[in-house]
Amino acid sequence: MENLQETVKNLPHEPGVYLYYNASDQVIYVGKAVDLSRRVKQYFQKDIHTDEKTQRLVSDIDAVRVIPTTSEFDALLLEASLIRKYLPKYNVVLRDDKSPLYAVITLAEELPRIVLVRKGEVSLYEKRKRNCIYGPFQSSYTLRALLRQLRSIVPYCTQKERRGKPCFYTHLGLCNPCPSRIMALTGQERKEGVSQYRKNIYRLRALFEGKTRLVTKQYEKEMRELADRQLFEQASQVRTRLRVLNSLSNYRYDPMIFLNRGAQDVYEEELTELTVALRPFYPTLTDITRIECFDISNFQGKLAVGSMVVLIHAKPEKGEYRKFRIKTVRGISDVAMMREVLTRRFSHTDWKFPDLVVVDGGKAQVAVAQEILKLYSLVIPCVGLSKREEEIIVSTKNEGLAILRLPLTGLGIKVVQRIRDEAHRFAITYHRELRERAFLEAF
Repeated sequence: MENLQETVKNLPHEPGVYLYYNASDQVIYVGKAVDLSRRVKQYFQKDIHTDEKTQRLVSDIDAVRVIPTTSEFDALLLEASLIRKYLPKYNVVLRDDKSPLYAVITLAEELPRIVLVRKGEVSLYEKRKRNCIYGPFQSSYTLRALLRQLRSIVPYCTQKERRGKPCFYTHLGLCNPCPSRIMALTGQERKEGVSQYRKNIYRLRALFEGKTRLVTKQYEKEMRELADRQLFEQASQVRTRLRVLNSLSNYRYDPMIFLNRGAQDVYEEELTELTVALRPFYPTLTDITRIECFDISNFQGKLAVGSMVVLIHAKPEKGEYRKFRIKTVRGISDVAMMREVLTRRFSHTDWKFPDLVVVDGGKAQVAVAQEILKLYSLVIPCVGLSKREEEIIVSTKNEGLAILRLPLTGLGIKVVQRIRDEAHRFAITYHRELRERAFLEAF
């Protein structure tokens, strides 16, 4: 028990999956967490569990193993696959006799359906070999939310009865082509409709299997081909889906990668790939350990704030995050606000300096950052990340600025996106706190 307590004490504050073992080295429970340390410790806090089932689980735990991932999305898929692999008994009894959900893609049908079923119904779909079954998912709410997100990336139909007229979701771009319309077609038109719909379903299957990079590559190729044919409206629709996919798959990988190599190996690959991509522009950049990112948040220039977040070895170091209340800028000027935040940050010579500075924005923000670094005689590579096209702004040899486009499916872009998103989250959280405080003070 002493070893167990030591293990729990040293768990990482990262998303991932945790597995509980009994004295016979059998997996008795699998769960996922946004913060592994906080979630697992909850099980061992005295008087927190009043139900008999959870108390029985805790008394049976002899060892804990965790598998860190880089996002909750990966943890969700990995949890489902491990539950199906080990069939832990407490994953059943802790659900209050309500069996978990499975997602079934009925590929055995000409126009497949996405069906959610309980454990007792799974065998009905297993009889047909081409059907794809994913799960069990412990939370029906989580699974349904995931399907809503995926539908914005890959359109599919949820209509129970297909009567020949396009369903309502066709008008929202969430079902295209609609199977109801396809069934009303004949000849070559029907054949093409079936082919397009099944292509969508195959992409959905790939996402369920964690193959986000494969789907991203397919969409990028499709978007370029449509643009070359001057079908710009269709290319724009594909680009929108690609952006949604990118937001879902930021720093997300095939879930099985964490079983084979571990999250830290993935982080190291991210940093290595980013270093190689930036070195032609910053020859002195040999190793990236500490990255700092800056963002601005305000509402029409009011209650403006800035944020600084830190990644060390590609992982958040929240104890070194800083927030800034904008003091000198009046009106709407993100560039001037960025100048103030960077000036205040680099005036703190007692703070560790980063190996790489990232600013949320384009060329104007990068130019300001370079100006401040030069003011303090600091030679630190600085890049910007533009939200619109996920382009990295870098310096050139003639001291100008250029655009570096890294593959959205590559690892190098992921760490920059992750720190940008975290800086944005931290800034907007602080801004909302100030707005709420101002609202309360007004009464």
